[in-house]
Amino acid sequence: MCLQHRRDCACGRQTAYLNFYDNILTPEILVALYCPECRHLATWDEESMVEDCGWIMEYDLEGAQFLLRQRGITREVTPEFLFDEGYLSWQGFTPHDLEVNAALHRRLEPLIKENLPLYLKTLKEEWLAYVEEVKAAGWRKAQRA
Repeated sequence: MCLQHRRDCACGRQTAYLNFYDNILTPEILVALYCPECRHLATWDEESMVEDCGWIMEYDLEGAQFLLRQRGITREVTPEFLFDEGYLSWQGFTPHDLEVNAALHRRLEPLIKENLPLYLKTLKEEWLAYVEEVKAAGWRKAQRA
């Protein structure tokens, strides 16, 4: 099971849905979150930050390393490692996948009673098309899918 968390960006205009692989890290490990509109507030530090399509996540690497070592993970802890391995990254491919997925299910919900096979087919096709869009946009996690 993985902890899921909702976090507002520094300016408060956007919300990201986060995933914490294996519940090893805590929400406090994410020091700051900047959306594309407030990224100018961040002072870039490649030692503690990772960027993904305009979003910036700033991590407490010392805290992350401490928590990971308690679980026997002795790899070098970098922002890229934490993000790309899913220890503290998006819930899905982008900060908004949870919302996108929920909206897709709501929109297609009438098909469930009318034609379940069509519902499943359409759901799969539309989700795969969405994944291709986020890949093309350059989202980090989508590149690995």
